[in-house]
Amino acid sequence: MLNPNWARWIMASVAVYFKSVTDTLKLPLLTEGVDDREPEKLHYNHAELRVNGPFIIEPSHNYYILNVDINVLLTELMGAAKDNAYDIVTWCGVIQAAMAGPIDVFRYGSEEGDDQEWIGCLVPRQGRYDSNRTLHFGQISRVDRVRQSEVDGRFKMELFSE
Repeated sequence: MLNPNWARWIMASVAVYFKSVTDTLKLPLLTEGVDDREPEKLHYNHAELRVNGPFIIEPSHNYYILNVDINVLLTELMGAAKDNAYDIVTWCGVIQAAMAGPIDVFRYGSEEGDDQEWIGCLVPRQGRYDSNRTLHFGQISRVDRVRQSEVDGRFKMELFSE
């Protein structure tokens, strides 16, 4: 039977995983839908996490394939004297390596059944259009000295449920 907690467990697990990755880069991570995005607080180097899905199919009775898309938007302020023009590219490389998977999924939360147990892992989807991608947007406006890039990944997890 489809479990209504899967979406929350996936979101929480992905957020914990990428928080540990961005901590190595000394970049704050904002998770969309969880952390507040106040415009006056976004004028610093940071990463933003978006998790789309799961998109669930049941190819056989009680066998589920959960497809999940993960995006990490990286923002860098330009112009500080100690800046390296390639910092954002380095950050993208670290995030892209982290997206090589697998990403463990646990029953995180404070609701009934959230016992922190491992339920499976997200692995990169394989296919012509499913590879992880890095997109560089460059300076995002003529006025603001802000550069952005995004690392985009597509994952799947297979589960049996009764």
